[in-house]
Amino acid sequence: MRKCQRNAVIRKVLRLSQGILVLLLPLFTTTTLALNPNRSLSEFATQVWLTESGLPQNTIQTIIQTQDGYLWIATQEGLARFNGVSFVVFDKENTPQLKSNDIRCLFEDRLGALWIGTSYGLARLQGGNFTSFTTAEGLPDNNVSALAEDQSGTIWIATVTGLARYAGNSISAISTVHENIQTLLLDANGILWLGSANGVTSLRNETVINTKPMQELAGRSVTTAVQDESGRLWFGTSNGLVSFKGDEVVTYGTKNGLPDDHINYLLSDREGSVWIGTSGGLARLSAAGLSIAEGLSSNLILSIFEDREGSIWIGTEAGGLNLIRDKKFSTFTTKQGLASDLIKAIYQDNAGAIWVGTNGGGLSLMKDGKVTNFTTSDGLSSNVVLSLFGDNKGTLWIGTPDGLNELKDGRFRTLTVADGLSSDSVRSIYVDRSNSVWVGTSNGLNRIKDGEFTRFSTKQGLANDFIGSILEDSNGNLWIGTRGGLSKFRDGRFTNFTTKDGLSSDVITALHEDRKGNIWIGTNGGGLNRLREGRFTSYTTRQGLLDNVIYRILEDGQQYLWFSSPKGIFKISQTELTDVADGKLQLLNASIYGTSDGMLTRECSGGGYPAGWQGNDGKLWFPTVKGVAMIDPASAHFNRQPPPVLIEQVRIDDQLVPLTGAMQLAPGTTRLDFYFAALSFIAPDKLRFKYKLEGFDPNWIDGSSRRAFYTNLKPGNYKFRVIAANNDGVWNMEGAVIEFYLRPHFYQTYWFYGFLVLLLGLIVWQVYQLRVRRMRAQFAAVLAERTRIAREIHDNLAQEMLGISVQLEVVARTMPPSADTAKAHLDRVRLLVRHGIAEARRYVWDLRSQALDNADLPTALSETARRLTSNAGRPIDTQVQVSGTFRPLPEAVEDNLLRIGQEAINNAVSHAQPQKVLINLDFDSSHVRLSVRDDGLGFDQTTVETNGHFGLIGMRERTERIGGKLGIVSSPGNGTEIIVDVPITS
Repeated sequence: MRKCQRNAVIRKVLRLSQGILVLLLPLFTTTTLALNPNRSLSEFATQVWLTESGLPQNTIQTIIQTQDGYLWIATQEGLARFNGVSFVVFDKENTPQLKSNDIRCLFEDRLGALWIGTSYGLARLQGGNFTSFTTAEGLPDNNVSALAEDQSGTIWIATVTGLARYAGNSISAISTVHENIQTLLLDANGILWLGSANGVTSLRNETVINTKPMQELAGRSVTTAVQDESGRLWFGTSNGLVSFKGDEVVTYGTKNGLPDDHINYLLSDREGSVWIGTSGGLARLSAAGLSIAEGLSSNLILSIFEDREGSIWIGTEAGGLNLIRDKKFSTFTTKQGLASDLIKAIYQDNAGAIWVGTNGGGLSLMKDGKVTNFTTSDGLSSNVVLSLFGDNKGTLWIGTPDGLNELKDGRFRTLTVADGLSSDSVRSIYVDRSNSVWVGTSNGLNRIKDGEFTRFSTKQGLANDFIGSILEDSNGNLWIGTRGGLSKFRDGRFTNFTTKDGLSSDVITALHEDRKGNIWIGTNGGGLNRLREGRFTSYTTRQGLLDNVIYRILEDGQQYLWFSSPKGIFKISQTELTDVADGKLQLLNASIYGTSDGMLTRECSGGGYPAGWQGNDGKLWFPTVKGVAMIDPASAHFNRQPPPVLIEQVRIDDQLVPLTGAMQLAPGTTRLDFYFAALSFIAPDKLRFKYKLEGFDPNWIDGSSRRAFYTNLKPGNYKFRVIAANNDGVWNMEGAVIEFYLRPHFYQTYWFYGFLVLLLGLIVWQVYQLRVRRMRAQFAAVLAERTRIAREIHDNLAQEMLGISVQLEVVARTMPPSADTAKAHLDRVRLLVRHGIAEARRYVWDLRSQALDNADLPTALSETARRLTSNAGRPIDTQVQVSGTFRPLPEAVEDNLLRIGQEAINNAVSHAQPQKVLINLDFDSSHVRLSVRDDGLGFDQTTVETNGHFGLIGMRERTERIGGKLGIVSSPGNGTEIIVDVPITS
């Protein structure tokens, strides 16, 4: 079977160069240990991916992890890139540079280029671009079977008809080799080993050299080769495994425990163990011996790979992709002999034996790898065991719903209410330093000392009679958790604490004293509380707890507190808990454990006591609803490798865009979607993300959906950042970043804003100029009105007043000699005064045409004529006629026509002595004509206009103001007609 191999030997060679080491450090870092070589393969967790998960095909021919963290899987139907959650497939249809979908081998060079060997040519992926190579570019054959890179950077290419090398951007065939090469190995001494159907060939500087493996393996089909950390060479053949170190030769086969003699793949992991993939299964040879894997999806192994986190990936024939990874927890169930999988309480005695109380199965004892079960048939009062505890005399106390059981010297004794218990429902048991047994029931607390019972209840000061947990602290205080608060018992007295004193809940489920003397209180619904120096501090899910229901609190040797809850087991650093209490930290960084860590279920069991135990060896035991979960914090495989973080896709308005550095987005972009990933494969479901759009988000945003979207952003420069934490809470704070600039519309640019400011300034300036012109016009109108009033006063009122003055002077001179003459002059003065007063009233009224406020123009003319003729002192026949179709005129036209008519009527009444005045308004389609005709004395137009009579001048000015023409027809003795013709528009 032809395949290509990526092995640890290449790493050893490349370490000779410091620069190369820097490039490959992210991929081969040893901060994470390999799988524990001292554990059997059956103790590790396995996981399988098939075509239903997104693989293009279930035959996996080779596997590799590139420097960016992606896993690449070669199948017979294309190349798949895996991020831990989903696959992206590359094949002939979407990648024309791949000449075949049958991917035979994969290799990443020191520059980060991915080389892809297929059954029809070679391809290279570099900088996001694919390049293809075939016999046209110098390959001996298009069927590529293996790849390797030497210290100089030369890429060695094995084909079915010979060997080629890629150097200096060209491919050249090696003329000394014409074999069907199945595998390549470059060892630490720079020797290139070529495995073929006829054995193995060793080359140094392209020259064949004679070696012991060549002699020993002659005529055997060599399918795979590897060099381990000690320098030993391993060759897999079609009929067994052979290793060489110096003159030492060791062979392995089914007689030595291998599952099959046909070896398809070899891998040396970072611990020095050799993994052996055969046609009959997977084996690992370590210092602890040979171990065989169980539970794989297929036993025909084609490829093996160790990723940067120490997990082992297995490619199978038709069985898909398998993952073997460390699991932190070991689980014990009925399969291992327990009486039931639903566990309520767990306890370790002084001899190191683990006692397990089940819900319905009775009591189980785990000791020396064996399990012994006890039920009611052995003397238990009930098969529901709710609590366990032992005293220093070797007695085990067992609490059940039907009484307290004492197991001593292999015999059970049951104590009930009849013996002095306050209730048969025993919920918790605790033995203090004086060897007194405290028994918490659903109806109070009991103390058994020297065989005597003492009862305590709310009558004696307990917070509540339902007892959940009991603890004696280092100062000798007894703490009792109840459903009604926390009670402290000292010197025969109880002191109670409830929510009124600062507790987050009165239902107490767990109690623990840490090494510093702090009391930690778990509650049902209120999270966690710390009692320190008489003060309570509470922690809930808002501060980062996994759950607000806590069943048990344990403490390991690394200053972590462990908590069991319905949602799983989690641990938190005591330093972080203190920092949150002191206000130095906002959120707790909890490490969460569940099925991905080896538990059969994440749901722990509550309602029993103790609901967890720390063994003498530091191991932590937790009851769950599917067996007992155990973890050794000191030796558990914790992932210290920060996960690589990548932004995989960016979609702009639902359109996928290439990731080519800083992006420029078109104006009007409304939606941006960012898709990101963290490449940690131990537990991808436990990865945590935080992202932030700099320029928009003030703080980091927690995210778990691997996607962030933004809408309706303002134009400007932005940076999208995302960071991630692995399954054990180790953060990659550098993360990934992408920059972009959202271009503004033209109306969002600074020059446009400047233009708007300038335009606004111009508008303000124009408004100002308009106002100035309006004020000037208003001033001119006022001035014109004042001029008119001056004319009226000069022509009429002033002359009348002058006449009065003259008459008074005459009176003053003539009165003494002739009283009759004086009387006549005084009568004349009275008439002049009356007339002057009338004229003054008319001028005042004329300042504003009130007649038009509530009437039309013909009516106003009629009213004006009536008023003026009524003061004439003689009857004057006045008529107002309207011809044509009457329609309202603009206010300015009507006002000026009224005043012109008023002036004409007044002149006729005052000067012409008429008997009849005829006023006519004639409307046609484009003009209106006002005619005022009297039959009075008339006048000489030349004389009047030459004398500059102000009345006629005022009428002429008003006519010009409304765009009309003034006509005057008059002669002495023939009356006068004033005609005003004004054009009008519709």
